[in-house]
Amino acid sequence: MPHLLSNNINIYYEIHGQGFPLILVSGLGGDRTFWQASIEPLSAQFRVIIFDTRGIGRTDAPEEAYSMELFADDLAGLMDALQISQAHILGFSMGGQIALQFALKYPQKIDKLIIAASCAKLNTQIRLYVDAVLEVYEGGITTKQMFELIAPWLFSNSFLSVPGNEAYLQYDENDPEQQPLYAWRNQYLAQRAFDATPKLKDVKAGPLIITGELDVFAQLSDAMALHEGLSGSTLKIIPGAGHLFNFEQPKIFHDTVINYLNS
Repeated sequence: MPHLLSNNINIYYEIHGQGFPLILVSGLGGDRTFWQASIEPLSAQFRVIIFDTRGIGRTDAPEEAYSMELFADDLAGLMDALQISQAHILGFSMGGQIALQFALKYPQKIDKLIIAASCAKLNTQIRLYVDAVLEVYEGGITTKQMFELIAPWLFSNSFLSVPGNEAYLQYDENDPEQQPLYAWRNQYLAQRAFDATPKLKDVKAGPLIITGELDVFAQLSDAMALHEGLSGSTLKIIPGAGHLFNFEQPKIFHDTVINYLNS
């Protein structure tokens, strides 16, 4: 399986399709499989690159502290190693914050930028909640129990009420690539410390911002703040959807992404 050396770590990546490169960046606790349902529709038009970020999946998970700048440097190194001078970047949740930092540090490497289910800074309510989850996780609960604390809040109530959708709340205890606690903590603390608010005016990519109307993690107010702070940005609100609107409303999500990139 393909690995490459970037920023002194081995990064696992996959390439699907042909065309202009589109790099997908996952969020906290999400590896490249987060994008599984997006590969087919997006790779029909673009050269889609998915990868495991620092600290998860088949990519190295160093024990030292992480930061959004470090994640951005990893992404820049990935592009350099693949000889990609410029790409579309789509970041989801924490991946959106990585994408923001990347846009600030490496603007020349971005053609079009999409920030999905994300924010410039974690709002106080979610920071307090995830702080509490981290505290009980460090106190000795299992990864499965931690997942069960968070997963129901990633979706809208109406989505979870549909028979069969509870399958999205199942945790695979046999997954050989389970993320270790220290790496999840390192990712979260990087996200917790990040605040791009004062620098939003410096992002020149004129991004698309996508948000779920009922997202409780990256709330509608967070998306509005991004929209107001990012010059030339476009805001798309997916009605009735929670944080993981890519699963709740995949057609709307993929059509929105494709139409923007082709505009």
